[in-house]
Amino acid sequence: MKKLLLADDSELFYKFLKDVLKKENIKIIWAKNKMEAIEKFEKEEPDLILVDIILSDSSGIDVIKDLKNLDEKANIIVISGLDKQEVIKDALDAGAKDYIVKNVSPRYFREKIKSYLNI
Repeated sequence: MKKLLLADDSELFYKFLKDVLKKENIKIIWAKNKMEAIEKFEKEEPDLILVDIILSDSSGIDVIKDLKNLDEKANIIVISGLDKQEVIKDALDAGAKDYIVKNVSPRYFREKIKSYLNI
């Protein structure tokens, strides 16, 4: 079973993700802030990490940098409601592999995640 870590303080998005991926063989681990994300990353060793740009205790950019410092091969994608070029550039420069705006279709989102998990 593949493991996906979601670092996002939105319970609504967590429920959306669970619904979108319910038929896939993916364990979703939810972290509501930067500290939880780092703890769960170290404990669970997820195959893919989804990070929101705006968290209650931190910037998603800082989360990406911290995770990359722990494991430079960390497979990170940003998911955000922000669609600003400078934010996208900063996220990719910090080590994210992709940046997905949250208003995409559930099917697009599911296929994108599956492609990064190689399933």
